[in-house]
Amino acid sequence: MSAAGCSAPFHLSDDHVTFGPLSPSLDLTVLACAPVATLGVAAPGAIQGLSPTISHPRLFTALSKASPPIRAIPMLEALNRLTDQGLAGEYAELLASYGRGGIPDRTRLERIGTALGSRYVLQPGLAEFSQTVLDKFEFTGLKIIRTRVSTLRLWLQLWDARTGHALSESTGEVTVATPVLATESTVSLDDIAQRLWARMIERDLLRSAGESWRCP
Repeated sequence: MSAAGCSAPFHLSDDHVTFGPLSPSLDLTVLACAPVATLGVAAPGAIQGLSPTISHPRLFTALSKASPPIRAIPMLEALNRLTDQGLAGEYAELLASYGRGGIPDRTRLERIGTALGSRYVLQPGLAEFSQTVLDKFEFTGLKIIRTRVSTLRLWLQLWDARTGHALSESTGEVTVATPVLATESTVSLDDIAQRLWARMIERDLLRSAGESWRCP
């Protein structure tokens, strides 16, 4: 599975999203109408190398296509703005603090949020990725059908940069089955992640918003 190359057709054979209660302090107007910052994708050491593959542009696309759309700040723009303000080191330390204890440093979170003009900050994460190739013998055609089965698990948290409080947390898992048509055929991990992000956003972050909801 890759983020580029010849992408094979696939379908989401099974997906599941779990989430906790939304914080009463979550302001839907701020979430949907004000810029929202997104941090780098967090991942355990064993699969940390896959974090760049779960690219922010796909999360950005999922957020922008939500209903109502969420105005996420593109990662490149955010990093450049933080660098211009001398906060690149603060950003790195914020990610490190999250990696150590699963909770962002409140002071640094507030500084980053203020610098980007964002009250809310999204922390995406990659929890698990695995894939196997299954062989099925087709008696009528006397041939072996190969299928690649991939499982991806992501999580998404929303934090209030002013208070340091967690406002929302969801986990999404999807299993994808795709025929192995050729040795060079792949399934885009980016594509799968974008679809799963979209379902997590719809079922958790925006569950209280009606289809006709719009910014005032």
